[in-house]
Amino acid sequence: MKRIASCFALVLALAAHAEDTAAQALQKITLLHSQPQITSAFAYSSSLPVYLGYFKEEGLEVEVNSMAGAAAAMQMVVGGRADFAIGNPSGAMIAIQKGADVRFYYTSIRGDIFGVALPAEGGMKTLADLKGKTIGVSSFASGGTNYVKGLMKTVGLESGKDYNIVEVGVGARAAGAYRSKQIDAYSLWDEIYVSLQQSGIAFSSIIRDPRADGHAVGSILAKNADYTARRKTLVGVARAIAKAQLFQYTNPEAAIRIHWKVYPQTAPRDGVTDAAVKRELNVLAVRTVLISKNAMKTNKWGDLPRGVMEKFQAYLVETEVLPKPLDVGTYYTNDLIDEINRFDETAIIKQAREFKP
Repeated sequence: MKRIASCFALVLALAAHAEDTAAQALQKITLLHSQPQITSAFAYSSSLPVYLGYFKEEGLEVEVNSMAGAAAAMQMVVGGRADFAIGNPSGAMIAIQKGADVRFYYTSIRGDIFGVALPAEGGMKTLADLKGKTIGVSSFASGGTNYVKGLMKTVGLESGKDYNIVEVGVGARAAGAYRSKQIDAYSLWDEIYVSLQQSGIAFSSIIRDPRADGHAVGSILAKNADYTARRKTLVGVARAIAKAQLFQYTNPEAAIRIHWKVYPQTAPRDGVTDAAVKRELNVLAVRTVLISKNAMKTNKWGDLPRGVMEKFQAYLVETEVLPKPLDVGTYYTNDLIDEINRFDETAIIKQAREFKP
């Protein structure tokens, strides 16, 4: 009996050691989101790959943190204080033209999510009506700030001269800024507009820039040196996110419930009810096409065709976000896309359809 007990104890010790070794083998990395609060619309690049084990399957232990804007997140990567950042690539493109040694390689949202929203009760109908008004943005470092400046120039209006821009954040703070008459309009993005409408703020129109229809958002940024030194890590991060995109696309309700479980601070204050989930499904619906595999008509997750990038850069140059055009390969690469797309989609779809949070 003593011998059996000793063997059993040895087996347990070896098992514990194996678990510790496996845990130690996971590469720890930091992934930054370029928004102050990570909503369920971004579950696929935050809560889902962690909760569902997709990062772990790639040998990664990922810490996901939020930042106030793409520029701030990118600077953390440039300064070596984070491994990757996810955000609007225009900020990275500006920095690259100034010498930043980074590129992005995977884009989860392919299409324009921005727009200037005119509240219905303000009586405004056009961009020209915003002369002398104040426009709220989530932060000065956000993509919405550059977007509104470029769009307003099309009607001859300059920021700081003909209208003002102030930071209002998102969610309740953004709603409060309008209700307290601190602002007259918004330059935020699609999911936030649905949430504001659900809170009782109606819009007469949301005006988008037709030049920005090739907009890219949710791009993963990394240092250029990492494309050689950490290629497997780059592929693993993006592949885990691609799997989670497919999961969220297939079962958005499960994605919402998982996200609110992982990030309870983003859940409704009145609790996770069926009604709350239904409201959130309406928010996620605005992204269904943009996060789909075939958003670029290439039937691939995360790629940006060269022609799309050239059009995007032309828009940024025309709106004076970028000072000049460069070869678009300076900003991004599709070289990892085929490898990122190598996973069993059928298994992910089955998991999503059968998943019970």
